[in-house]
Amino acid sequence: MARVRLNETRDVAESHRWIFERMEARDGILNIFRALSHSPEAMRRFMKLGSYVLGEGRLDARLRELAILRAGWECRSPYEFSQHIAFGRRVGLSDAQIRGVGAPHTGLFEPREMAVLAYAGELSSASSVSDAAYGAVAAFLDDEEMVELTLTIGYYNMVSRFLNAMQVNIDPPAERDLRELGVEL
Repeated sequence: MARVRLNETRDVAESHRWIFERMEARDGILNIFRALSHSPEAMRRFMKLGSYVLGEGRLDARLRELAILRAGWECRSPYEFSQHIAFGRRVGLSDAQIRGVGAPHTGLFEPREMAVLAYAGELSSASSVSDAAYGAVAAFLDDEEMVELTLTIGYYNMVSRFLNAMQVNIDPPAERDLRELGVEL
């Protein structure tokens, strides 16, 4: 059970209620936003960066999702990991690859993907990356993409840690995806 109330639209400050109303009109309101809405302006700004990371950057979507899944795995965040199973599938990751981000090997991933998984793994677990991990990714990403990759990993480490600290309940569709995969974090 979440440590903070998972707000409904009526609970959100009137100045920011439009955010929930917009989400309700689309796909519904995720529990992460219900928890974040206790600080409505922080939630709005959080969402703005998240929107950029997920849809406006130059980083290849498949590499982005591998990095996010690896960050969620390393942070032991079932909510974050499960939420990105569907994203991973949409960018062409197989269920075996999604399951494999915790212990990546060359039988599942191409060299570029392995490099991103190693980079995301090191940054998430050690808060730093080795020269070898940096060099492996910098061999095929330009400086802008390196910055985006690093910010993406850092952002999803923050997301994972927020979700873990607040013990936010996994949304039902993501919970089904996690169960289907048979993954436990």
